[in-house]
Amino acid sequence: MTRRQFISKSFGVGATVCCKVSANALSSLHCTPAPTFPVPLSKGTWRSAPFPVGKHDYHVWLKFDRNTPGGQLDCDLGPVSQSGVCTNSPLLKLEWMIWNTDVPVQSWPAKPIKAAAWSKDEIDCFLGDFEGIRNRMFTIELHVLQDPGYLKELHPRIEVVKNPGYWCWL
Repeated sequence: MTRRQFISKSFGVGATVCCKVSANALSSLHCTPAPTFPVPLSKGTWRSAPFPVGKHDYHVWLKFDRNTPGGQLDCDLGPVSQSGVCTNSPLLKLEWMIWNTDVPVQSWPAKPIKAAAWSKDEIDCFLGDFEGIRNRMFTIELHVLQDPGYLKELHPRIEVVKNPGYWCWL
């Protein structure tokens, strides 16, 4: 083997090893996605498709398109509006649970839900949070206790978001 062949082969092997080490390092930094599920909000029980979780804290948000003035939608979602004056009771009453396959992880009773985040196009209600378990599949179950009226037409969706205070590899 000539010196040139030796150097060429060494660089090829070195590059291959470097790529494999980089790929393995990146796979250990696997971040679980933030799944979003459309929710019918019809009276009764709804269950999400299974979604992957890691060892992180997660926040669960119920999001609605915003097509009415914020004050009225705030009142219809929960007991307190930004203006502080609501004359009607909330339209949204539900209980929800987190499941690890068929084992309940956490549940929340029906309590007044209220808007917690606003943008020009959507209003978000913070439902709660839970702690994930690495390499597991969780589901969310909603028990809608009463028909929420026009809120069903505002494209309701559940979004599960990893708490931003945690890094992927924890």
